[in-house]
Amino acid sequence: MDSHRGSPDLALVLESMASPIRLRILKSLAVRKLSYTELVKAVGLDRDRDAGKFSYHLKKLITCGLVEVDSSTGKYTLSSRGAKILSALESIEEELRDKGRMIVRRSNQIVEPFDKNKIVEALVREGKLPPKLASEIASMAERKLLDLRIEYLSAPLIRELVNAILLDMGLEKYRHRLTRIGMPLHDAETLFKKSIESGDWMLLAQETSGAIMREYLLLGFLPRNISDMHLSGKIDIYPVSGWLTCLFSRAVKLDSGELTRSAMELCASFFHVRHEIRLLGPEPSIRSIISSLPDNMPKRRIISIEGTSDIIKLLQEIPRDVRPSIGVMLDCGRHDIRDIALASKMLRKLGIPHTYSLSAEAYFTGLRLEENCRAIHSIISLNVLRAAMDSDGDLDGLLANLRNWLKGILPIIRRGLMLAEKLHAGSRPYSMIALSGLIEAGKFLARGRSTTIEEAVELELAVLRELSKLIPQTGDVMLAGRCPISASRRFFHLDSQRYDEELLRNLTHGAKAYSVSPIPRLSEYKSMESWIESARQIVQHLNGGFCLWMDLSRSWKALSEAIYAAEELRKYNKHGVIAAS
Repeated sequence: MDSHRGSPDLALVLESMASPIRLRILKSLAVRKLSYTELVKAVGLDRDRDAGKFSYHLKKLITCGLVEVDSSTGKYTLSSRGAKILSALESIEEELRDKGRMIVRRSNQIVEPFDKNKIVEALVREGKLPPKLASEIASMAERKLLDLRIEYLSAPLIRELVNAILLDMGLEKYRHRLTRIGMPLHDAETLFKKSIESGDWMLLAQETSGAIMREYLLLGFLPRNISDMHLSGKIDIYPVSGWLTCLFSRAVKLDSGELTRSAMELCASFFHVRHEIRLLGPEPSIRSIISSLPDNMPKRRIISIEGTSDIIKLLQEIPRDVRPSIGVMLDCGRHDIRDIALASKMLRKLGIPHTYSLSAEAYFTGLRLEENCRAIHSIISLNVLRAAMDSDGDLDGLLANLRNWLKGILPIIRRGLMLAEKLHAGSRPYSMIALSGLIEAGKFLARGRSTTIEEAVELELAVLRELSKLIPQTGDVMLAGRCPISASRRFFHLDSQRYDEELLRNLTHGAKAYSVSPIPRLSEYKSMESWIESARQIVQHLNGGFCLWMDLSRSWKALSEAIYAAEELRKYNKHGVIAAS
């Protein structure tokens, strides 16, 4: 047979390569000559069942002149053209494999495939290089990295290499612009401008020192496997930039007899508390502190207080810039529904955040507040949907993944608590383990079996029961019913690169973040009673507290439903809050 008849053009040859089966045929024949039966078996097909399919693919290769028949043996073999093209394909595959192995850990805790265009963008944006020169530098850096065959890159390493290339080319004026001072000079300049514009005098200091602490935590302090779990999106450590030295939240107990000392403790908390400072104590002392808050107090903190009628009147007099930093908790168990409605209306008008608490034993965020334990050190969130998808939707596989993750992080949590106790004497901190994407994981596991939310919740409960058993009941580590929204967004971003993004969007109803609470929304249920029943079963496992989101419009009915939910759930878990969607 003349396999070269017609001299096929490039398009026809490339078309013949567009099939995994045809590639397997070529690779099989590269080893030795094979008969028809041997070749069918070598590519993993059945001679009888797949005869038509196999003949079609073999004919394509013969027509293109890549495969021919040995006239002496009657066996199939590669033609000289086929051998050359296969060699070229293998070179391309090797090149792609080399590039595919280059993974970059960025400074914002994201891991992603290497892309030299990111270098070009940084050189133009930060170093002010002309685009053509930036592209040339990026190509040189890419070639050097490929030659080095480094599988696991970091942003600082790439920056060092680029700086070395700039020095070699005599471009010191551009390299100076890329100088790293704990973070890129460009980032520090941006933060400085942001601090001035927002009037937040702590922003620059906190973010610059936090960048150094984050790098040290992930590169030097934590075991490599734990850092990789965080960077790859299996877990999220929060606050990652303050985990070594700071607290997530702290309760400050005001003493009416030593109010000056209490005020000093509050000021100190602004430096080492990253999210919430809860004021406890006599109402006159709280009013005195609130009325004394300065206009330029640090932003991005919540000072949470119980919302009595006198305090809400006082809040009308505090500066507008301060109001968004006050978190008011309206205790559903201590106030009449009419009083709560009036308070809510006033707080909305003032632009002051507020939640409806089930008791005084909760932070504004919904995490558990202990009288004897005055601080929460950190929250480590588990990406439950990742655990489910990595197990191909098998519940036992999902639980095995979570067990392995917990086995690794529990010793790290204890280590962090020991540090916090040394640095924050008298705080007696504890830590939280939270779950992100548990609702989506339940739906993923239930797909094909049921379309009802109740089926997904049953699978959620199986996860919660297992985790409750795995977390030691020592009181210093608890299972929380909410995780930071930043964790859920980061998980979604990383998983979108790993899995089918359309599937993720369907599971999250189009949102770009996973659920931060294991309690589904009321809108997913046919009745209020069935929703309350599901929530009741879930909150029993959340000894670290919970946050329940409801559509709290200004209607009386919505508020009545929130109060009813609070009354029912308080019987099973009083450490929680209800927040407006």
